[in-house]
Amino acid sequence: ILVDQQLNPLIMDSGLPKLLADDVIYSALKTSAAMGYMAPEYITTGRLKKKILSGKRLLSSSMRSAAECCSFENFIDGILTGNFTEPGAAILGKIALRCTSELPDNRPTIFRVMEELNDWCVKCR
Repeated sequence: ILVDQQLNPLIMDSGLPKLLADDVIYSALKTSAAMGYMAPEYITTGRLKKKILSGKRLLSSSMRSAAECCSFENFIDGILTGNFTEPGAAILGKIALRCTSELPDNRPTIFRVMEELNDWCVKCR
């Protein structure tokens, strides 16, 4: 995760240009893609954001609703099975969903994310 000058989080992946190479949106956004960053509001299909959160290519609207309601049984990446707690997944899932909001104003600053993660770590001890 990168941050801009106002410390707003930006999603970055060095493989992003390769992922978008054949897409229509690539030509319109090749400058930002070549830099390795593309804000979630530009990923019109939502597939990148959803894969980051779940490890799956596509999520149904019912799965997103389940994540928003903290029901993670069929949502969390299978690789993590047994390596997380439901309350921990709920907190991290909510933070991740807000960080990838379609509306930039709804995304928390990196300071807010750090505060929430620190609060969570203190409660876990």
